[in-house]
Amino acid sequence: MPLRTETGSRTHAGQESFIEGTRAQSVPIQPGQTTPDRFGPRWLAGSTLAACIAIAAHAYFLGWKVPFGLFGNGIDTIVYRHGGEVVLNGQPLYEFALFDVGLPFTYPPFAALVFTPLALLTVTTAVTLLQAINVLLVYATVVLSWRALGYRSVGMYLVSAPMAIAFTWLEPVRMTIWLGQINLLLLVLVLFDLSRGEGSRLRGVGVGIAAGLKLTPAFFVLYLLAVRQWRTALTAGAAFMVTVAAGFLIIPSDSWKFWTATMVDSERIGALASPANQSIHGALARLWPGNTPPFIVWFVIAATVAVLALWTAARAHKSGKTLLALVICGLATPMVSPFAWGHHWVWCIPLAIVAVDYAIRRRSWWSWLAPVAVTAPMIAWYFTDYRGIKAIGIFMFEGSPAFEAAVQFTYPAVFLAMIAVTLISSFHRAERGTGAQYAKRC
Repeated sequence: MPLRTETGSRTHAGQESFIEGTRAQSVPIQPGQTTPDRFGPRWLAGSTLAACIAIAAHAYFLGWKVPFGLFGNGIDTIVYRHGGEVVLNGQPLYEFALFDVGLPFTYPPFAALVFTPLALLTVTTAVTLLQAINVLLVYATVVLSWRALGYRSVGMYLVSAPMAIAFTWLEPVRMTIWLGQINLLLLVLVLFDLSRGEGSRLRGVGVGIAAGLKLTPAFFVLYLLAVRQWRTALTAGAAFMVTVAAGFLIIPSDSWKFWTATMVDSERIGALASPANQSIHGALARLWPGNTPPFIVWFVIAATVAVLALWTAARAHKSGKTLLALVICGLATPMVSPFAWGHHWVWCIPLAIVAVDYAIRRRSWWSWLAPVAVTAPMIAWYFTDYRGIKAIGIFMFEGSPAFEAAVQFTYPAVFLAMIAVTLISSFHRAERGTGAQYAKRC
């Protein structure tokens, strides 16, 4: 009997909770039934309208070019390029500082090796190339997210293009493109890697490479251990160690400095108490007298959040909700990092797709509040300060101390709300299952 995914099921659509709406479980197609096209003309029209609104917002509010336009910066790409150039010239990797603000290279040595081809390009070409790649990676993220939920139609691939454009007006996505960052590359490496079947060849290599480029994706190894995917975890760990070995083999002194000193120096990234630091550590720093919370306080809280995230992700995985589990881990990484810029939260794209999928299944107008709730706080809200500088992100808004404290906790609040909704839905589903079993026995 042919199979269709639960995304095409009408029977239980009104009974699914948010967490249940993320499952792509195969169910039989009855004779004469067909899978409904979820991405027909209305979807294409709606997503195109959203894309047009995003384009208009880019053009009207911030423009396209220097200094605040979507393609008007690329400063992080310039740092990557210079890191690759330093490696090619045999100079110390972790001692240079670019521009007046003194931007250092903060990534593992393997990342510098990967960036060496950028040194062969002009600055303008390198920036343009990476920004173009980032736009394509937004589309890839949308497609991979839908596929992880069981969608495979041609319409999905068509609708994903304007949806990707619309997502560029989310602050984490916009800032990643604007800065020429690699956040989307890391996301796609992990999402492509772990959304495949557990028996897929070389599954885990993507996680290991991503962790070699930037340490935070190593959190997914803990997730793999939590869900007892031992082979994938071992593969990811082995791939990561290969990246470390490559660094020591080619640039040994820089590698020694990074792994023994630079790695733990979060002040190289930015001011800990900055509103732009959307991590638990940043929130603590803004509340703590002197803006310097004791390490043990941050560590205990961050470890608790990490364990909570892993437990929640494991529950989601056990129920067959792979994408939701990955989203939880993807958003946990900036949450528990020593320092997390707003643009580190690019897993907001798959989160939005999960919420849209939930709305599709519920078939009620109020269910569309879910995607609104997860995207509205992350829209590229901005204001212009007295110097004419445009601060982007709701967490940068100014006001009373209470107001600033609230908005500066925006992204962590979204994460905690996601955890709460997931756990409540999970427990409700478990209780419903227990009740059904009891009724059968009676």
